[in-house]
Amino acid sequence: MHKAIFLDKDGTLVDNSGYPQEIPSDLLLEDEVLDGLYFLQQRGFKLIIISNQSWIAKGRLSKKEVEDIFRSVVQRLESLGITLHGYYYCPHKASDECSCRKPNIGLFLRAAQEHGIQLEQSFMIGDMEDDILAGKNAGVKTVLVRTGRGKDFNSSAVTPNHVIENLNGISEVLEAIERSKNEKGNT
Repeated sequence: MHKAIFLDKDGTLVDNSGYPQEIPSDLLLEDEVLDGLYFLQQRGFKLIIISNQSWIAKGRLSKKEVEDIFRSVVQRLESLGITLHGYYYCPHKASDECSCRKPNIGLFLRAAQEHGIQLEQSFMIGDMEDDILAGKNAGVKTVLVRTGRGKDFNSSAVTPNHVIENLNGISEVLEAIERSKNEKGNT
């Protein structure tokens, strides 16, 4: 079984500052994500995107356009030496009440099955309440990034396990978890 980092795309990996007029983006937040992604990759995590893409159901983008955006992100990261092991997205609107739209966990379960992922050893990193709630619902640890909509995150309904300025701060989270485990093991 593998451990994974489930990543939201818009606002976490890519710039969505033009939202809602400009949707969705493939402009990678390189300065805010690359060091963190390298670190996670070196630590043996599978990197998987889990994203809501209701633009398809709303008729603003075709499935092909959304696929092109995801492939662009994957190719850009590959050109920088980072391997994404998969991407999964929900094409539905919230009113469709599907099982795949975050905060539901259908995409997590599908990814876990297809990639042999042990959810208890995994994390969800995102910039919105639905990302954090989805991670909690899936039984993974949650990390809020203060990029994208995370800048204004102020939820009384859900609390992430960890909060970092951007994805590059993930090394501090994992190192703190390791220290805590070591301290508990030494007592």
